[in-house]
Amino acid sequence: MVSESDREAIEEEEEDIVCLESFFINDDYQLTKFTFGSHVLELYCLQSASTDFDLTGQLVWPGAMLMNGYLSENADILQGCSVLELGSGVGITGVLCSKFCRKVIFTDHNDEVLKILKKNIELHGHSSGPNPSAELEAAKLEWGNSDHLGEILQKHNDGFDLILGADIYILMFDNIFFIYPHSTMIDLTFIYTV
Repeated sequence: MVSESDREAIEEEEEDIVCLESFFINDDYQLTKFTFGSHVLELYCLQSASTDFDLTGQLVWPGAMLMNGYLSENADILQGCSVLELGSGVGITGVLCSKFCRKVIFTDHNDEVLKILKKNIELHGHSSGPNPSAELEAAKLEWGNSDHLGEILQKHNDGFDLILGADIYILMFDNIFFIYPHSTMIDLTFIYTV
């Protein structure tokens, strides 16, 4: 049993604890306009890098700009596809893909980044384009976490036509195969920028 004076001392101690995580989180997002060919996208993002390496997804990096330039010039490869985007950050590539694809699943591992990603998905949920009714969804995916990947693949058991990632680090092989229960084999093909 904790005495009243001990409980008060614990409460005072808890009030003195400073959550250092809050010092590193910058959520001063600005609505920013990006143009890729004839496609204009507006997304909430930071204008400069976070001090925390784990929050790099809060801004748009050069690799995503290059990939989106390529995709906007070659949109025919996206027509009617289902896309899984790895390390989506604020979602700039997935949002562009949503103009052409039937389904885009955005992923990131960081909960703070997922918040802004979901806000950007809501912003573009009823966007115009050749496929204004594309299914858009954000999912948590920490690389190496088979539970996260399993949840995504179970929910989207028809697989994905294209897997995209920009400004991410991943060990690449010619073909990567994941084998899951029920002998489902998923061939992952990557378009990536370095």
